[in-house]
Amino acid sequence: MVKTIYLLVFSASSILAGTLFFKRDANIAKNSQDMNSPKPLFATVNYNYTTTSLLLPKGFQYQVLFSEGDEVVTANGATGMAKKNHDFVAYLPIDKLGKQGYLYVGHETRIKDPILGDGGGGTVLKIQFSKKKWEVIGKKRNVDFSAVGGTILNCGGTITPNGYILSAEEYFPQSNEEIEKYISQLGKFNGKPKFENFGWMVMVNPSSAQASQKVINFGRYVHEDAHCTKDGMTVYLTDDFCPGVFFKFQCIRPNDYTEGQLYAYQQSVDGNSGSWLALPMDYESLKNAREVAIKMGATMFVRQEWVDEANGKIYITETGTDSIDFTKGVKLGGTTPNYLESKKTGTHKYFDPYGRILVFDPSTNKMEPLIEGGLMSDGGFFSNPDGLHVAKIKGKTYLLINEDIIDLTHGRVDKNAELSNQYYNDIYFYDLSLPADRNSLRRFAVGPRGCETTGSWYVPATKTYFFSVHGPDRTNPEPFNKSCVVAVSGF
Repeated sequence: MVKTIYLLVFSASSILAGTLFFKRDANIAKNSQDMNSPKPLFATVNYNYTTTSLLLPKGFQYQVLFSEGDEVVTANGATGMAKKNHDFVAYLPIDKLGKQGYLYVGHETRIKDPILGDGGGGTVLKIQFSKKKWEVIGKKRNVDFSAVGGTILNCGGTITPNGYILSAEEYFPQSNEEIEKYISQLGKFNGKPKFENFGWMVMVNPSSAQASQKVINFGRYVHEDAHCTKDGMTVYLTDDFCPGVFFKFQCIRPNDYTEGQLYAYQQSVDGNSGSWLALPMDYESLKNAREVAIKMGATMFVRQEWVDEANGKIYITETGTDSIDFTKGVKLGGTTPNYLESKKTGTHKYFDPYGRILVFDPSTNKMEPLIEGGLMSDGGFFSNPDGLHVAKIKGKTYLLINEDIIDLTHGRVDKNAELSNQYYNDIYFYDLSLPADRNSLRRFAVGPRGCETTGSWYVPATKTYFFSVHGPDRTNPEPFNKSCVVAVSGF
C-alpha cells in the first residue's frame, strides 16, 4: 500500500495519543509457539529496530533478483531503468517441474516516464532455478499498458485460474488536475475523461508483458488486492479506504469478467452471518461503486488490504487506522462491523490503530477477527498487517503476513525508533493449525530500515519465498537502499 495515509472521507474524531499504551519488555517470556510447538519451521527472529539489512532466521539466505534502476526493455525494443516501489510479486511456472517461469512485479508509482510509460507499471522476468539459486533468462521486460490508457499505483494483485495477472490500481483521481503531474496525455480515453481511466483492476498477459483491459465490472475504488476462486467463477476484492467496502464479482462464465454481477458485503447485526448486496451494473454506478454500496447498506471496514484463501475460507488483512468516524457513512445508509464495538470512542467513532487478520466463511457469510494486532509475548509488536499469502510448507498451511505500519505511535516501534523517526516492518508466519492468537505468529523476517515488506509468494517446487522490499531508506547500505525483490531459500 502507499505509505501516505489516506484522508478519511468523514471527519476524524479527536483521540488522545495516550488512549492506549503498551509497555515493551525484552525479558517477557518467549513466543508461545516456541514453547508449544516441538518442531517449528524456523527459529523466530528477534525484533530489531536498528537494522539496515534484511534479518532472517538462522539457515536462511536471500538472493536479490530485481532492483529499481535495473535495465528493462520495452515492447518497442527501447531500454530504460526499472521503476521503483516494487509491490505485488507472483510466480507463474512454465515447465512441468515448476523451476522455470515468469516472475511478475508490480510498481506502486506515479511518475512521468517517456520510455517506460507514465504512472505506475509492472515488470516481467523469465527466471530459472538451477544449482540452488535463481537466474534471470534474457532481458527484464517492462509491461506495456498503452492499450489500456496507462496505469497508476499498481499495488496488490493475483493470478487468474487461466494464467493472467490482475493488477490493482490503488487510487481513483477525481479530476485531470490531479493526474497532470504524472500523466502526460490528458485527452479523453474511450470517450471518457482521462482521470476516470484510473482506479480499476487491470488484466495483464505475463507471457507477452502486455495489459489487455481495465476490468470495469469490478468497480472503481481504492483497489488493494483480489483473489480468484479455483473454479474461475468468483473474485473477492478489497478496498483500502476508510470507510472501505468488501466486494465480490460473480462470473457467468469461468474467468470471463465482461459479464457478471458485482456485490458488496453486509454483515448481520450480530456478526454471525451476512448477505451480498447486488450493485447496479451501469457505468455511472460502477465508477462510484463504494458510495453506491454504502447507500445500499454495505458494511464499512477500516482499510482492507490483501486477501487469500485456505481450506475454503477467505483471509483478509484489515490494517486499521488511529481515528475513525463513520457518522457520515451511517447517515448515508452504511453499517458498521460488529467486532468494532469494543473499540468505540463515541457515536460511530472508533480507535483502531493496529488492525487485524479477518476470516470470512463463504458457506455462512460470517466475517470475524482471527488475530488482533498488539503487543506480543516476546516484546515485539504486531501491527498494521498488509500483504498476505497462503503457503503450504512441509504439510502445513501458513498465512504469510507482511506489516506496513501506518505510524510510529502507540507502541508500533520501540521508543528509540520512534524518537529517530525510523520505520521497521516485519514478516510473520502463522500456522493455521495453531490457536488464533498473535502469540502464535512467528517472526520470519525484519525488513531493512524504512521499507514496507510486501508481495509474498511461496514456490513449493523450489522451496523459495519471494517478496518485495518496498521503499527502504535511501541511506541504507546496498542492496537495501532501493526497492528490490528477494528470493529466500532455506526451507
